[in-house]
Amino acid sequence: MQRYLRGGALAAIGAVAIGVAACAGHAGTPLPDAPQAPAVNGPVAAVTATPPVTAPVLIVYPYTNRWTTQTWSGPTATPSTSPGSDSGRITVNFKIDKKTGIYHVIERIKSKSGSLEDLNSAIAFARHRGGIAQIILSDNYTFTAGTLTQTGMDTYPNGQNSVDFPLTAGRHWSAAAAHISYVNIQQGGSNPFAQNTSITEARDGTYHGQTSFSSLKGGKNQDNYASTTRVLLDRASVYRLSERAAGYNRLTQVFELPEGHVIDVRSLGRPPLPVKRGTVKVPDWYPGDGPLPETLYSDDFRVAGPAKMPSDCGQRQGQASTKVVERFANLDPVQGFYNTYTADYYLAQLAQNQYWFACIVEPYENDTYANGWAMSAGDWGGLTSRQIGKQILIATKVKSGAPNVAPQVLGLPALALPSVAFRTQIRR
Repeated sequence: MQRYLRGGALAAIGAVAIGVAACAGHAGTPLPDAPQAPAVNGPVAAVTATPPVTAPVLIVYPYTNRWTTQTWSGPTATPSTSPGSDSGRITVNFKIDKKTGIYHVIERIKSKSGSLEDLNSAIAFARHRGGIAQIILSDNYTFTAGTLTQTGMDTYPNGQNSVDFPLTAGRHWSAAAAHISYVNIQQGGSNPFAQNTSITEARDGTYHGQTSFSSLKGGKNQDNYASTTRVLLDRASVYRLSERAAGYNRLTQVFELPEGHVIDVRSLGRPPLPVKRGTVKVPDWYPGDGPLPETLYSDDFRVAGPAKMPSDCGQRQGQASTKVVERFANLDPVQGFYNTYTADYYLAQLAQNQYWFACIVEPYENDTYANGWAMSAGDWGGLTSRQIGKQILIATKVKSGAPNVAPQVLGLPALALPSVAFRTQIRR
């Protein structure tokens, strides 16, 4: 349930962006990506059935994140390697609106590096597949790191099915969901800029979005630009870029479907253009060196069953739990990134009526390719960056208020998935 900021030509932000505000590790700026699940039928009133969560409750998750990044400057270049790490804590506070039955989840993500994010989510519950599904309706956030401020919002027209209960071994579901998002970025200091990105994305990862960017440093407005992106599965994807302040005419780039292990990328427009006009044949960099996958976005869950927590879970090592595995993949044929992770969730009794996520272990990989995009590093089809890391969250402090809903529903323990912020990928 990772989210990515899609859009423009901004170089790496360099700020730590945790969880829902996570930045994708590619040349373009990241935009929140929110997935979808099987649509839950019925109006919101139907999803306010008694949920399997005892609220109010507050849980604290200290986290660590360590990664290594490799970068390539050309097709035959030796990559440079740099390590990175971050740590901090995430405080999650579940509250409930008794009138509507909607849960408000307030999360604060505080990094030791100095960044701070506040995330607010609206969550409902629906009877689904013989149990209950936790449905995310919308979320909004504010992220700050030094002179950078980022705000955004996601809404899910059909809801995002984040987790299904009961957690019986073998139970599985998808959390991929259609969503509509926007992100605003403001950077102060010596190199100020402003950027706005909006996106409408289907549950299969196809999307259309637009970005506007402006340098705010005096009269140096040559960095101003506007772009639109349309990514499709069954035909060519199209990117359009207007940099009139820099003296360029509008550029159109067409990313054809791969054929014969080659992806034709056509750059069209009347010179002068920011890239050379014509067609480049980019070696097929898609997974498996073949056609596009059936979906550009997948987010699949499966209940593995009872398990002892591993050594990654620190003081909780060896404790009994229920293990749930999430497998995530996101491919963008225009921006040239392929991001994956596999998260192991270990659920255990944290307090009375609070059977919750005790430990989360997530190894991840974020790859960016020289795919011929105007904002990429080239068109040789190989890697320009690869980030491999692991993040770990371990529940410590739990503070419960007086239960205001029944702790048992359909024979299920009081249990809910921490919202999107718990997939805390560090991006640049």
